Amino acid sequence: MINTIKTNLEVVESMLYYWSAVVDKEKVNESFFVDVANMEAMKLAKSENFNEESIRKVLSSIQNRELLSAATKEEKRFWSYNMWIAEDVSLASKMAQPVKLLNVDDLAESLNTKFPNSNVENITIHITPLHLQPYYIKDNNLLINFFSIYFNENDEAMIDGKLFRDYIIEKLEELLSK
Repeated sequence: MINTIKTNLEVVESMLYYWSAVVDKEKVNESFFVDVANMEAMKLAKSENFNEESIRKVLSSIQNRELLSAATKEEKRFWSYNMWIAEDVSLASKMAQPVKLLNVDDLAESLNTKFPNSNVENITIHITPLHLQPYYIKDNNLLINFFSIYFNENDEAMIDGKLFRDYIIEKLEELLSK
């Protein structure tokens, strides 16, 4: 039975600062990159081809306005997405609004009704800038790729053709069905 569902936005909040700093040509200390790489959501996104050094290397190259050489597919995609956002920080701010307003307080009850035999007690939804996939499920964590958010013709936040909140619910149901 699910007791709590919480959201973790620490990486998005940190990256909003970073993208603004890049646009303003402010120098961001290397320790910031390491701190971001060590945040829980980024640790959960680690793989053989994407790790703490990948994050540091990509963020440093963007800050220094350098191309990324000898990079993995994940690193190149992460670099590309971050460059895209760094060129239009207003878009990042717009994308962050539905993330900051996401209220999941009512979801535990409805998910407990739908999955009465679930052993999952606590779920964390991490909205974080990632690389290849729109989402990842790791244990009781749902990682949503911030870069996958876009807006439809009615200016509603979407991911993969679904309204943002509906997409989150669908992926929480997938997490619980495993």
